[in-house]
Amino acid sequence: MKPSGTKRAKREAVQPSLWDRLVNDLPGLSSEIEGLRHSLVAELGAERLDTLLGGSSRLMESAADLTAEQKRRLQRLALQGAQRAELESRGIVVSPDVLREAVRRDIEALFNTERYDVTPLLSDHESEQMEGSPLDLSDFPEVRRSVVNYGVPSFSGRSSRDFDRDTLAREIKMVLATFEPRLKESATKVNVTLGDKNGGLKIEIDAILIMTPTPERLKLRTSINLDNGLARTDIGDA
Repeated sequence: MKPSGTKRAKREAVQPSLWDRLVNDLPGLSSEIEGLRHSLVAELGAERLDTLLGGSSRLMESAADLTAEQKRRLQRLALQGAQRAELESRGIVVSPDVLREAVRRDIEALFNTERYDVTPLLSDHESEQMEGSPLDLSDFPEVRRSVVNYGVPSFSGRSSRDFDRDTLAREIKMVLATFEPRLKESATKVNVTLGDKNGGLKIEIDAILIMTPTPERLKLRTSINLDNGLARTDIGDA
């Protein structure tokens, strides 16, 4: 019993918030793989898709008839297929690659969730048009750290002029510290690049991923479309 408890404790130390969900992660991963595959088969055909997936990443990159978005989805499909094979063959194993992808997916989900703002972020025009004051919960710090406030500020329909890059970077860092405990809080750096409405926002996260025996550096790039608020998060070069 003692070795088993020690082994479990080590696993939970590696995964402060992910271990329970990893047990049931295969169905979600398989569903995402099937969705990606279905869309790519519709665009490329099953035979062409299998040829590309069976080749190297260089084969995907050199295909002149593929768009950058198709190449990105192909690479993600290949990566997720390899991760599913690893989970199926070795059981629920928290490998560095599995952990990186899980963190990426969770942070992408975080950026695609609009929170209830404790202190609503309003433009000057919105403040003038609003009747009365919005509900301000800033006197209740527990709310900011609760699931009520899970997510990020509203980005949909906004202009980059509505945001101050340094203020937004600090806010995103606070969000990560609250809802992503697998990143070492003191080592997390956030950089925001403001573009036009078509270019949207670019958010770069440079962090330390808590792992045993050795923590690893993790870089994430998130692009946010200001027309619809949709966010896409990719793993960068560490």
